[in-house]
Parts: sequence; C-alpha cells; structure tokens
Amino acid sequence: MNTMEQRINGKTYLLVGLVLLCFTASNVHAVHSTDTEISNNIEFNLPDGAQFDDVLNLTGVSTIPLKNASWSIVNISGLTPTTLLSGPYLTSVQPVAEDLFSWSLIVDIPDVDCTCYVELSVDEERRGKAGPGKEPRGHDIARLVVYLGENHHRPVFPHEIDHMSESMPESLAEASDHATLLSSEFNISYPIVTAPNSGSIVSVQAMVCPAPYGVCTTTPLEVDIPFTVSENELLLAVDPALIQLEEGVWQFDFTAKDALLRTTHSTRAIFLHDTQAPTISLTLDSVVNESEPVHVYASLDDGYVGAKYSMTWSLEYDNEQRRAPLSHEVVSEDHLLLNLTDQGAYTVHLSVRDLAGHLGTASEDFTVLNLRPTARISIEGMVLSDNGRFSVDLQEEWELNASESFDNEVVDYLWVINDDRSVRGTPTLDSTQLSEVGLHQVELIVFDDDGATHSTVVEIEILGKESEESQRGPLLALLALVAIAAFVLVLRNRELSSPDLPKWNTSDSFVSRGTGSTSPRADATVEEDEPRG
Repeated sequence: MNTMEQRINGKTYLLVGLVLLCFTASNVHAVHSTDTEISNNIEFNLPDGAQFDDVLNLTGVSTIPLKNASWSIVNISGLTPTTLLSGPYLTSVQPVAEDLFSWSLIVDIPDVDCTCYVELSVDEERRGKAGPGKEPRGHDIARLVVYLGENHHRPVFPHEIDHMSESMPESLAEASDHATLLSSEFNISYPIVTAPNSGSIVSVQAMVCPAPYGVCTTTPLEVDIPFTVSENELLLAVDPALIQLEEGVWQFDFTAKDALLRTTHSTRAIFLHDTQAPTISLTLDSVVNESEPVHVYASLDDGYVGAKYSMTWSLEYDNEQRRAPLSHEVVSEDHLLLNLTDQGAYTVHLSVRDLAGHLGTASEDFTVLNLRPTARISIEGMVLSDNGRFSVDLQEEWELNASESFDNEVVDYLWVINDDRSVRGTPTLDSTQLSEVGLHQVELIVFDDDGATHSTVVEIEILGKESEESQRGPLLALLALVAIAAFVLVLRNRELSSPDLPKWNTSDSFVSRGTGSTSPRADATVEEDEPRG
C-alpha cells in the first residue's frame, strides 16, 4: 500500500514539475496569421531550433482544450512551403488544472531532412463553444521551428513564416500607416534561429525599393546592413543617409547568411523616410457675393508618392471667431464648398500633419460682398415699371404683389402709401388699404439683413361715382344734340312739302285782257300758282 502511494505521489510531483517547467520556458515561439487569434494559448516546452532524428517528440501546455487539435509539419528548406506530414489529433491531451492542459505530439520521421516548422491549430468549431457571454475567437495557431535529420538546414527568421502565409501584398494603408519612421539611424531587432553546427551569422543584406502602395515601383537594390547578434536576436542598424534614401515609403526585405553561407528567407519591414513638413496651397475666389458658392481646394505635397495626411480645416470671421466646417460643407478631405450669407472678410485655415508628425499650415483670405436687392411691383402677373400708373374702380378688388422682387437672400418689405402711412412685413398690398377716390402714390421698399435697400413707385387712380356721372355727361349732351338736330330736320321737311292756297279769277278780268271771246267754263276755273307734278 505504501509503495502504491509513493508511486502516485511521485507521478503527481513529476506532473507538477512538468507544468512548472512549461511556464518557465522562455524561448517559445507562437505566431498567428491574419485570421487567427493573437494569444499564447498554446505553448511548446522546447525553444525554436530543436533538432530531431527519426522521431519528433514535442510537449507543451495549453489554456484551451486540445482534444481535437490538428497538427502539421511544413518544410521550409526551399522557397515554397510544403506540408510533409499532418494529423487531426495530438498524441495525448491531459487536464492539469482548471483551464490548463498538457499535451504531447510524437511522430515518426524516418529519412526526413529539412528545416521545418510544426504547426498546431485549433479553431472555434473544433474546440467547442467559447463559453457563456463570449464570442467565437477564430483560430489559435502555434508554430515551432525545428531541424529534422542532418541536411537541408538553414538559418530562419521566425517572422518569415508569417510572410509565407500572406496571399496578398499589403495595401497602401497597411504599407504607410504601419510603417516605421526612419528619420535618422534606426535600430531594429529580429529573433533568428540558427541550425546546429552552422556557426554564427556573418552578413545581413536587404533588398530595398520604394513601395508606396505595398508593391515595389522600381527594381530593388541590394544593400549591406550593419548588424550585431545577441542571444538569438539580430540587431540591425538602418541609416538612411548611409543608404542614400530619398523621402518616401520604402520596403526592406532582410536576409541573413551564416558561416556556411546558408541564407534565411526574407523578412519584410516598411520604413517611412520623411524629414520635412508638407507644403500646402489653397485655391479659391478672393471676392464673392453673399449666398454664392465658394469652392476651396487644397493641394498638398510631401515630397514623395503615397504620402498620407491628417487635415484640419477652420473658417475665421472678421470678428476673429473661428469654426470648423459643417458636415455639408466638406465635399472631400481636400475640398470645401462654402455658402456664406453675411458680408465681410473671411479667412480659411488649413493645418496638415503627415505620417511622420510634421505639421504644415496655410491660410487664404476672401471677401463676401452684399448684393443689393431689387424691388418690383406686379399686378395680376404684370410687372409695373417704376413711376408707372394704373386706374381702378372704387368697387374693384385688386392686389399689388412684391414677390417679383429678388435678392440672393431673404428680404423684408415696406409699403409707403402717400408718404403718410406704411405697411411692413408683407409682400402684398390689396384694395382694402386704399378706399378713397383719387390719385394715390405707393412706394415699395425692400431691404436685406445687411441694410441694403431698393425702392420703386407706382401711382394708383381710384375712380368713384362722381367721376362716372361726369364721364356720362358729354355722352348725354351729344345724344341731346343729335335729337335736336333730328327734330329740326323733320320740321323743315314738313314745311317744304305743305300745298299753296288756290286763287279765284273773275271772268271780267279775264275778258278785259283777252279778245272778247269767252270760254264756256271761264267763270268756274281755279288755277294754281305752280303746277304740282
């Protein structure tokens, strides 16, 4: 019984020691591709660069379940990564404590010679649910660089494995936004793994090219980079003056060579060499009328292609108050569209900061002029001329309209009637405002918010009943005259057409004048002075 307890206690101590050893391991390398979770959930007990012959034997710990974790052995001796072996499960996974698991992977690798890496992968679906209130975390990937067999070994930048998994080059945003500022000599360090019995690193080169959009725009040039090696770290000294770099976004692909002239694959870094503030030019009209659009354009130059900026606009009034552009005034980052309704002097300010932190400023003045309004009076859609005149009857309804008046902003109205009273704030004046017969003068004055005015005058003649009777008098007189003339003509015609009285002639007188003979009817003849036809 005691022997059994001693064995159990011994196994317990051994397991606890193994766990402690796992947590004290300092050279664990766990990297994550772009679609993986950046964490240290899976750890190896061995550092990068371990060598194995015939059998690969790895152990480690994990803070996530690994029962269904997959593994693969990838050959990176050549330019193209090749998967040599893979499997859906680890050799063993044992729980050690809450959320802590120990694991092991044992794989036969006879006749395998390569520089390889071992990859353990667990995705959310394979490892189970994330737990209450937790979102799925994607993939967890851990990699360890190993040397299998005796041949095809080379030094390795662990970071180069990340570049192998990238299918697309970095975009402009990735290339420039995440670039390292290079204004003077800059030291950058990379972990490096060297093969057993290969000696130390003897040289470091970099293929350098301008890459403002994540892709080289010219043929890369090879330059030697000064370096030092310290505890599996390669410290590089990048001096833009020594390399004669112009300002811009530069891509460096570093490679290192060991004493056996075996070379690493490249690991990439993006540097931004920028020592000057950007130059700014503003373009806009110097004089505009109020309520007219003002286009403001900014032209920027930082001395290299692919420069990016942070821009801040402001508008200053003549009273020295400032404001930021409104959302509808910003057409694009370098284009404003202003529409100001107040006359005065204004100043547009622009501050520009480049990716290197250099600040440039520019200002431009412009003047907004007030446009005087124009007054117009219309009646029934017809615009009346200045000093125009029209007549209406007293009982007739009419309306003067000032809506034809125009300005590039809202105007106010003032009607002045006969210089003795006024009506303000309405664009119309109707017949109820004038009820007296006679000639009236109406003046329309329009004015804007800047105090500019314009006026026009019309005369209105209102006709009453007296005027109507006086207008009918001549007509009645004419009708009376015509009637009198007609009456006179009728009387005259009657006088001309009336017969004369007959004259009686005696026979004695007739005989005395004649020859003495008598007519048998002489004593009864009646003769007319003038025969009537």
